[in-house]
Amino acid sequence: MTQSRRAQYLAPATSAEVSAAFDGAVARLCEVHNFSTLDPAALLHVLTSLIAEGEARIGLAVSDARASGLSWSQIGDLLGVTRASAWQRYSDLGDAAHR
Repeated sequence: MTQSRRAQYLAPATSAEVSAAFDGAVARLCEVHNFSTLDPAALLHVLTSLIAEGEARIGLAVSDARASGLSWSQIGDLLGVTRASAWQRYSDLGDAAHR
C-alpha cells in the first residue's frame, strides 16, 4: 500500500538540520557581499534578502504543486496553513499554471 502525498510530508518546522542549512546560507551570502556576520545591519540585510527570495520561490513551488495535481489541502498542510488560507494567498498563481 502506498502512502498518500499528504502523509509523506510534515508541516514546516525548525530543526538542527534546517538551522544548519540556514546558517550556511547566511554565511555564504555574507561572503558573497563581503559582509561580516558580526555586523547587525549586514545580518539584517542578509536575513531579509533570504526571506524575500524564499517567499518568491514559495509562489513558484505552489504553482508547480498545483500543476502536478496537489490539492489545496495538501498545499496548505505543506505551508502550515489551512486549505482556505493557501487558496486565498496563492490561487491566482497556482491555478494559472494548473489550467
